[in-house]
Amino acid sequence: MKILTFGQTGQLAKALKRTKPNNIELTQLSRQQVDITQPQLIDEALEYYRPDIIINCAAFTDVERAENNRPQVLQTNVEAVKFMVNTASKLGIRFIQLSTDYVFDGNSSLPYSVNQKPTAINVYGQSKLLAEKVILQQQSNQYCIVRTSWLYHYSGKNFVTTMLKLMSQAQSNSHIISVVNDQTGSPTMVDDLAHFLWKLCLQKQWSAIYHWSDAGKCTWYEFALEIQSQALALGLIPATVSLIPVTSEQYNSCVKRPSFSVLDTKQSHSIVKPKPWKQQLAHSLNAYTLDKE
Repeated sequence: MKILTFGQTGQLAKALKRTKPNNIELTQLSRQQVDITQPQLIDEALEYYRPDIIINCAAFTDVERAENNRPQVLQTNVEAVKFMVNTASKLGIRFIQLSTDYVFDGNSSLPYSVNQKPTAINVYGQSKLLAEKVILQQQSNQYCIVRTSWLYHYSGKNFVTTMLKLMSQAQSNSHIISVVNDQTGSPTMVDDLAHFLWKLCLQKQWSAIYHWSDAGKCTWYEFALEIQSQALALGLIPATVSLIPVTSEQYNSCVKRPSFSVLDTKQSHSIVKPKPWKQQLAHSLNAYTLDKE
């Protein structure tokens, strides 16, 4: 099977490369190779490589910067998806679009099902929701959307690596790190998402939307506490740091984020059953210690 990803350097693209099954021929195209805002370049790439499935890993994902760069965000996250889908449709290529828990407004107290109507409350979420509409308009089981949440790995730029860096730089336990405690979601180790996508590629028919995250839920503050606990046990940080829970308002961000964005993943369990997020964090941090040796 031939799989092509738009996007080569992001967390998910790297995870797909790390976890690639032996029977998969994987082509990953960087921004330098194909500017996805240029439809002709997308046409030429897909005509040349003729993959069986496209997994779109390319996106404008900086939630903070997105608020002040709406035209650029829409061009990358929406218009480019239209170009990809148009060419995929002409060539008979199946298409997987990655989306986000941020398509929801956070007003629920129960995990969001794939059938619930999304209402995004920030520019990034709105752009991903518009891209979802592009896919759903195809009304075809050859196209699907995979929503996920709180992606991390022990490398790259994400919440876990940011916390480890801040904790490592702390001079003593009097050092304070403030972490938001009124936003609840589900952490997802990115290799787990990659494994799910590889299994999804093998399905002969797709549902329109899938949800995927590791099992369980927490706030960012609770996530940080667990990172610290596990990192201390593994010797990844020198000492305990004072973690202080704060509200979203106290955090002083220009972005409104959903207060609750846990995804109901039950529909995906027939393909892969997710593992508890604490267990997968431990798996990732253990791999980090081995990688450092």
